[in-house]
Amino acid sequence: MTLPVSAESRTELLARYRNAPKLLAESVAGSSIAQLDGAPPEPGWTARQNVHHVSDIAVMGALRLRLMLLDIEVEMWPTDQDTMQKRLRNDKRPIGPALKTVEGLIESAVSILGSLLEDEWVQPRPMPGNNSRSVEDWLLANTVHIEEHIDQIRYALTGTC
Repeated sequence: MTLPVSAESRTELLARYRNAPKLLAESVAGSSIAQLDGAPPEPGWTARQNVHHVSDIAVMGALRLRLMLLDIEVEMWPTDQDTMQKRLRNDKRPIGPALKTVEGLIESAVSILGSLLEDEWVQPRPMPGNNSRSVEDWLLANTVHIEEHIDQIRYALTGTC
């Protein structure tokens, strides 16, 4: 569990999270199919695979947020990311629906987060293994995760972040 952040820092973090779908869409805007599927400069996922990964994790994160707020112990589902990529055919599917999924799930989460009281942000929520995590922790982890993958997409497309 991390220490609570200031209201100002939380507002900034929430703005970054809210802006993530726009940045994700911008990171692939105008890319050709060949660019989306081109091998990244280093071993890793293509831009297309990264977009789908962000969408897949957004789905899981949206459910996790809701379960946290209901005080249902949130299982941290172990997933082999490469298996997920393969089984969900993330190297073949169009990115448009994935971008819309991320946008919709984040918009929904922001509407939930915007209504929380101070204590709901910082209250430790049960996690497996006698651990806990706050909604603030959830927001930070999800925001950083998306931003990291946006950087990976830029790197896959251009070789720079």
